[in-house]
Amino acid sequence: MRIFSRPLTGLVLIAMAAGAYGYERLGHRHPSRSAEAPKPARLALAPPLPPIPPAPPESAAAARAPAPAPAIEPPQRRTPPARMTAAQQASFNAWLVKTYLACWKPPRQPADSDPYVARVRLAYNPDGSLMRPAKLINPPSDPALRPQARSVMAAVENCNPLPVPAQYRQFYEQWKTKTIHFDPEVAAR
Repeated sequence: MRIFSRPLTGLVLIAMAAGAYGYERLGHRHPSRSAEAPKPARLALAPPLPPIPPAPPESAAAARAPAPAPAIEPPQRRTPPARMTAAQQASFNAWLVKTYLACWKPPRQPADSDPYVARVRLAYNPDGSLMRPAKLINPPSDPALRPQARSVMAAVENCNPLPVPAQYRQFYEQWKTKTIHFDPEVAAR
């Protein structure tokens, strides 16, 4: 009758138990300890392990090849979106104004009126297309300036979708909404 299923494991456990038992019985104590010092705890033997069944036979090539390690993906860190520097933002704004000015054909302003600078609020999708229709923030009260406002709205539609350069696409959160000023004096230059 075998006490342990693995002879080596059984011998190690027996040796450890005998050593702990013998140490306790011999009473070796450090000279500075008093006689009332607590006794060391006894080690308990674990129940015997069940035998390990043999592995099923595999092909010779599969037996020699190491098993592929499971792919462990590192946890995804949420990094804050990159921010444009002041110089990049100024460059993007200049590009934006230049692009809209190329699409804008302003009509002549009446000579007797103040210059009308239309302000348009825009919301973009990441691909540069408009997310919703453009909103004219300051519609003109003078009927003579309404052609100016219509030409601004036509320019926004003509430039849709906006061909955003690759260097600015990663900064979408900073340019997804913009207010553009359409100044006829700047367009005349």
